[in-house]
Amino acid sequence: MVKHCWSSLFSPEAVSYRSTQGMDHADVLMAVVIQEMIPSEVSGVTFTANPVTGSREEIVTESSWGMGAAIVDGRVTPDHYLFERKGLRLKEKRIAEKKFMVPPRLSEDAVTRLHEVPHDMRHKETLSEEQARVIAGLAIRAEEHFGNPQDIEWALFDGSFYMLQSRPITIMGQEDITADIEGQYVIFKPLLENFTAPLTPITQDMISLIFASPMFRMVKGWPYISLKHFRDILPFKVSDEDLAQLLYGWDTKKPVMKLSLSRLPLTGLFLFFSYLAFGPFFARTRRMPVGFMDRYRYLARKVGQDRRIGPFKTMVRTLFWSRFFDPVGNQVAMVNLASGRYMFRMEDLKYLLRRWTPDVREDAASLLCSGTENVLSVEMGRGIWALAKTAKQIPKVREILEKHKPDRVLNKLESQPEARPFVEQLNRFVDVNGHRGLKELEIASPRWEEDISPVLGMIRNYLLVESDPEEHERQVNQTRRELEAEIRSRLEKCPLEKPFRWRYRLIKYTAKRTRYFARQRENSRFYHIMGFYSIRKKILQVEADMMARGRLKCKGDIFFLHLPEMEKLQEGKLGWLDVEDRIRERRMEHIRLSKMVPPKCIGVKLSVKERPEGAEPEDGNTFRGQAASPGKYEGVARVILDPSIDLELKPGEILIAPYTDPAWTPLFLTAGAAAIEVGSYLSHAGTVAREFGMPCVVDLPDCTRNIQSGHRVLVDGNRGLVRILA
Repeated sequence: MVKHCWSSLFSPEAVSYRSTQGMDHADVLMAVVIQEMIPSEVSGVTFTANPVTGSREEIVTESSWGMGAAIVDGRVTPDHYLFERKGLRLKEKRIAEKKFMVPPRLSEDAVTRLHEVPHDMRHKETLSEEQARVIAGLAIRAEEHFGNPQDIEWALFDGSFYMLQSRPITIMGQEDITADIEGQYVIFKPLLENFTAPLTPITQDMISLIFASPMFRMVKGWPYISLKHFRDILPFKVSDEDLAQLLYGWDTKKPVMKLSLSRLPLTGLFLFFSYLAFGPFFARTRRMPVGFMDRYRYLARKVGQDRRIGPFKTMVRTLFWSRFFDPVGNQVAMVNLASGRYMFRMEDLKYLLRRWTPDVREDAASLLCSGTENVLSVEMGRGIWALAKTAKQIPKVREILEKHKPDRVLNKLESQPEARPFVEQLNRFVDVNGHRGLKELEIASPRWEEDISPVLGMIRNYLLVESDPEEHERQVNQTRRELEAEIRSRLEKCPLEKPFRWRYRLIKYTAKRTRYFARQRENSRFYHIMGFYSIRKKILQVEADMMARGRLKCKGDIFFLHLPEMEKLQEGKLGWLDVEDRIRERRMEHIRLSKMVPPKCIGVKLSVKERPEGAEPEDGNTFRGQAASPGKYEGVARVILDPSIDLELKPGEILIAPYTDPAWTPLFLTAGAAAIEVGSYLSHAGTVAREFGMPCVVDLPDCTRNIQSGHRVLVDGNRGLVRILA
């Protein structure tokens, strides 16, 4: 064994590394350390100061199954435990989905040391709260011994902790990840509000191709808009700060903009060419029937089954057009862009209501535009609710759903003859919605067709609900009809009959058109995510082929390559030894960046006075964000970080979440209100909350940390405030 260790000095990997670094092979030597290895059941690291925030009052522990190599190599996102130093009170616990592990012992026929974690262990916490507290105490003792904050590696075997290494923490506090970026940028909120972690390299490439423009740039995996290029097309003089606030969508006073005559020619040219490019398309999408995009499903399936079409061509064919004169329903990304008109229609409606019915309720515009009819993401939520009702009617199905973890339920159900109606209904649901999933703009994210356990978890959650969510929708519709009658009554008091009639008709028409474009925007999202899934399937086909040829070693590695690297891997111009180090470094960088909050602005200094307060407490218990859906609601908070893991949201509880996308929609059926870390008035959270008539506040940084499950909370969707009451 010692000779094997010595000979590894001239393994292909070691030789390749020295050649890359310019090291002389004759100058290297190797010593062999012989020691007993701990067959770790759980491994992890503990920091006696928070390496992200720099706080010396917090102890951070991260852990995963098996040996520590899976964490060190960035192959797994570990569980996260955060303790207050004083009293070692657990402040935060985030249980991750741990897909891979390095087992203590490998079988003789093992091709790779990385093994998949059994499904029933992936969402299971690796440490109990008491075990996490024990390792935090040991870490504090190490800090006291060495005299400065420590980074400790440890292992757990047979109920005992083993301290493997202790070293000083090298990086403390939030680093400036944009220090080397020149220019002025504002984060692109329409994309950011659908996820919080940075995008993987291959998704960055795809998104950059869609938004191919000097106005758009990826910074460390996050999308940004260039202030310079945006300012060039505006015919106004506006300060950097005001323009940044305008682009980000902060809920502040309207910026002061003065007309610039010198910029009018460029603006005119931009508008002219934009009209030539998009004007006809905008006209074609102005009055379309409800199901005009349904045929897109056939296109996505056809392209997905054609193995001659690669990932890049799949993106072009499914997200833009396969032929120039294709039906407009096949160009779903363009439909999504065109449907952004609804925010202008909403502003028109608010203006008309303020002008002609100034005393009407604050949320009148949102109520007039609410309504869930033919909204596909809402229909998806209703489909899950219908599955739950079927499960309630079949005792055996309900028993299996309540007794077993979601990732084991399907096999149990398929073995039970009496569960066949439920399974058939579930299969029909997946046929329609299988392309959906969490963080679905991230191509690396699995979809429900690949893993149905998140849906089964939501169904189990609905088994706890005795009230009917459809009753809430009926109440919203009834409230809207009453509001329409109230507006009509107010306008009837107009001294002239004709002004009353055309004013009322104009308000109803504007509300109807706003609903039309809002529905079109949400439904086009449903379909263009189907295009992203087609791209994902193509990439997975490439990955399977590369693994069979030995050019890749682990599932998921391909998403940490860039498109040109993937193509060279297919052509044989690159091999595993060429990409191994790149993948490892990018995985580690992705995990590191995922723990950080991207800056909203780069190169723009925001004054303290004008900068929105975000989630900074006004009185220690009150937080200010953006109003996304009006109304007030008081209830018990439930913090949900991942609906595939945190499943139980009781009826009437307030959803506290880091972000939302359409996969979160079923939770809105039972929530009483919502407070979201990332988002805007036009985000999915705001749109769906308005459809259901529930209060919602977005853009509340760190609300999942400041608000804990069990807190009694008031959500004021009129003013954008969230207050902890008790």
